Amino acid sequence: MSAPTATKIGLNTSLPSIRRIHTTIREKNEVEIKLMTGDLLKGRILWIDDQCLCLDSNGSKTVIWQHAIAFIKN
Repeated sequence: MSAPTATKIGLNTSLPSIRRIHTTIREKNEVEIKLMTGDLLKGRILWIDDQCLCLDSNGSKTVIWQHAIAFIKN
């Protein structure tokens, strides 16, 4: 069985937002993620799938549902 790819799991890699996040992951840039609750998280995005992303903040990894995100800022 082959490993899942972005297109197999439902990520539309032709969307600018997805390409931007993939670039951020590849370049290991730090981001600020503001949640719909108003909380602000800072760290590096490790991975993204069709529903969640994982943020590494000082060694602590947090999985965040995409619908909970208000914005992502580099």
